[in-house]
Amino acid sequence: MNLAANILGQTAVTKLQEGARSAVLEIGSDKISRRDLAQVECYNFHAARLLSGVLHTLGVKSLRQVYDEYPPTALAVPGMGVVSLAVLGAAFEAKGIGGETPLENYVRKHAKNGNGKVVTFDTLKHRELAERQKEARDRKRRKRQRRDQAHAQRVERFLDQKEG
Repeated sequence: MNLAANILGQTAVTKLQEGARSAVLEIGSDKISRRDLAQVECYNFHAARLLSGVLHTLGVKSLRQVYDEYPPTALAVPGMGVVSLAVLGAAFEAKGIGGETPLENYVRKHAKNGNGKVVTFDTLKHRELAERQKEARDRKRRKRQRRDQAHAQRVERFLDQKEG
C-alpha cells in the first residue's frame, strides 16, 4: 500500500505500517501477522485478537500446544465463537500444523479421546453452557439444603437450652 506521508502525516503512516507488520494473533511464543493469515485467506483480524485474548487467559504457550493438548471443549468459553475457531484453523494452516485440513484434524484428534462424535462448535458451546448452568443450580440447591439443616440444628439447640 502506498501511504503518502505528506497527505496522511508521518505519525499516521508510521502507525499504519507498524500495524501491518505487527502480530495480530499471539499464541504464547507464536506470533502470526496479518500477512500470514491473509496468505491462507483469513481476514478476520478482530476475531484473531479475541482468540489471542482467550488463549492468553488459558495460559497457552504455543500454537502446537493448542493443537496437541487443548480440545475444542476447552475453547468453548465466552468470547470464543465459530469465527475465532475458524481463525485458529487458519493459524494452524499458516504454521503448517495439522496437515491438509488442520481444523478438521484438530477436532477429530480430540473427538477420539471423548465419545468419537464430531459436532459443531456451536453445539459444543451450548452443551458447555448447559453444564455450567446445571452445576450452578446444583450448587444453589446444596447451599439451600445446608442452610436449612444448619437452621434446624440451631433451632433444636435453642429449644434444648430453653427447656434445660
